[in-house]
Amino acid sequence: MCMTNFRYHNITHDDMRNGTGLRVVLWVAGCAHHCRGCHNPQTWDPNGGLDFTPWEESELFEWLSKPWTEGVTFSGGDPLHPANRDGIGELAAKVKQLYPEKNIWVYTGYHMEVQDGHFLFFNRKRESFNLPWLQLVDILVDGRFDAKIREKNIAANALPHWRGSSNQRLIDVQASLAAGEIVERSDL
Repeated sequence: MCMTNFRYHNITHDDMRNGTGLRVVLWVAGCAHHCRGCHNPQTWDPNGGLDFTPWEESELFEWLSKPWTEGVTFSGGDPLHPANRDGIGELAAKVKQLYPEKNIWVYTGYHMEVQDGHFLFFNRKRESFNLPWLQLVDILVDGRFDAKIREKNIAANALPHWRGSSNQRLIDVQASLAAGEIVERSDL
């Protein structure tokens, strides 16, 4: 039974643009970053979109069960927005329980850092939080989208893969947790 309590805008499947392989992508509502040039500003309002109900959960898991689906991507909006954290964490736990072979990607505008041996997420005001379900994530794309950096990336014909702007990082969460420091991926 679905116990999650958040809102969403869309579920896409057979997606090839938001992580490796064919994926199912959940686009959540709620983002406090409001990046200039965001490609989904309609998802900023945490009260926008629709309630994520057992029906949507069933749809997401139906597509995730397909043998060709490599994993799930949580995007938005921001899956780590306060309105989404608990529900997405619960959903990520169900994914790993039902489909341990599938990977989980999370896109967030928060910046992950290690402080005193703890992985914390920061906003622009340097307010931080920890993510109790971080160990469920395989790849984290962190950092605010920066339209000016994107323009420079385009001018240099150096568009970053899996990211909107090159200041955003592809973090191998499992390797980071094992090493106790941020481990970026450049080979994806």
